[in-house]
Amino acid sequence: MIQDFFRKDLSDFESYNAGKTDYKVRLNANESFDNLGEAVRREIGKVIENSIYNRYPDADALEVCELYSLYANVNKTNVMAGNGSDECIQIIAHTFLNTGEKVAMQSPDFSMYGLYTKVAGGIPIEFPLSDELELDVQGFISMANREKVKIVFLSNPNNPTGNIIKREDIISIIEGCKCIVVIDEAYFEFYGQSILDKIDTYDNLIVLRTCSKIGLAAIRIGFMITNNVLMLELKKVKPPYNVNAITQSITSVILKNPEIINNNVKNIIVERSYLWEKLSNIDGLRLYKAEANFILVEVPNAIKVKKRLIEESINVRSFSTGPLKNCLRITIGSRQENDSLLTNLI
Repeated sequence: MIQDFFRKDLSDFESYNAGKTDYKVRLNANESFDNLGEAVRREIGKVIENSIYNRYPDADALEVCELYSLYANVNKTNVMAGNGSDECIQIIAHTFLNTGEKVAMQSPDFSMYGLYTKVAGGIPIEFPLSDELELDVQGFISMANREKVKIVFLSNPNNPTGNIIKREDIISIIEGCKCIVVIDEAYFEFYGQSILDKIDTYDNLIVLRTCSKIGLAAIRIGFMITNNVLMLELKKVKPPYNVNAITQSITSVILKNPEIINNNVKNIIVERSYLWEKLSNIDGLRLYKAEANFILVEVPNAIKVKKRLIEESINVRSFSTGPLKNCLRITIGSRQENDSLLTNLI
């Protein structure tokens, strides 16, 4: 049987299901509601038209990495580009994990940490958040060292809770955990605080970034930022030509015009404040901290509410089990999308 050749440790493994995308109002994937403007789309069109299609792209996406280093205020040698930050997570797992080694993460957190850990043959160790969805920092450090984990993955702000880990607590984790510590700053722009300035201070720190939340979800571009020693090791595993020429070209156009990103983020934060205020005035809802481009909301019956929204072609992320039972993760939409959600929510 062909199944005899399959990996036994993946027999109960479930692939990631991104779901349908044909809803009129898409508030489930933490994308930006703003598409690129007409002028920048024309500029991108010219760049794509002049692309060289019969040659491989720059294997290390050097221009893109240099432009992002200017945006992030780091040295260009400390930046690696990936096919979304998802690929960066995969590269980290395959670089450092031997079969059976452990990886620590908070629960709930971004599901791809556990997925790529398992694919690399590692064992994910989940540390539950409190009832208030906050991390017991000292308890987490003790657990990570007790379990002898090889890598720690933490999103900050957290996806899906929106909560943050304070800077001093992140430093405590980096200093206290005897392993590689990966801080995923996918939602940095909506929070404003970073640990990037410490990549040369701590030899075990890696920071992840992405452009998917700030208007470029379609082209899949993410970044891994770390010190030179770890970067040399990570480059051993990075696939060649992993970021295609079109993605590199479009990213370069945007990073040369950072005001596009800044305006996009500003618009999302304005709508986040609007949606938070409106939701706060609805009886029976519990709102969690909103430091990202989404709001986590506990409702009386998430399954029922989600069904009603789907009937109106409005999609949000729902949770039916675990600590987020009866919670909806609502991506910040445009004013029209937010009003449509509010009309149909209760």
